[in-house]
Amino acid sequence: MIEIFEKNSSELYSLAFLLTGNADRSVEAFNRALDGDEENPGFGEFMTAWARKLIIVEALGTIRTELRASKQRVARAADDEITSDAKWKPRPYIGREEFEEAVIAIDAFPRCAMLLTIFEGMSIQAASVLLNVNEALTRKAQQIGIVQLTRHLAGDDGGRDPYREPGRNPVPVLSLG
Repeated sequence: MIEIFEKNSSELYSLAFLLTGNADRSVEAFNRALDGDEENPGFGEFMTAWARKLIIVEALGTIRTELRASKQRVARAADDEITSDAKWKPRPYIGREEFEEAVIAIDAFPRCAMLLTIFEGMSIQAASVLLNVNEALTRKAQQIGIVQLTRHLAGDDGGRDPYREPGRNPVPVLSLG
């Protein structure tokens, strides 16, 4: 297991960082996931996928309070305000740092729902279990996350995520390479 973490450490840390939105919490999640199991060679891709899931569970655990507050904001959001005024502009290239900044700027629950379902390929049902909410709320959060990511990357976000907790600013982006 340690070999899997060492081989994929940058990718796994980046996943933890995007989920938690915080450098310290992502290191905590990464270390907890690494310390939680003994080495088990021979499983290749299965173990890599399992390591990613372990990182996800630990990362979500480090932001439990933030997720709870974010879930309440998503539940209160009106469906028609999620996609209103969406504008689409083609982009030739989006750098890693710009992508990370756009993801981190999204409120915790929509960010995690989007990352788990879109970027990690989990089903709505599996993500709902990990996030401890029903599928409808996970689907709504996923939609908010996608719209917000698109707005941030298109430069059409008005400077703030309306679903993010007031008074909280995104953390500085950690460049991994």
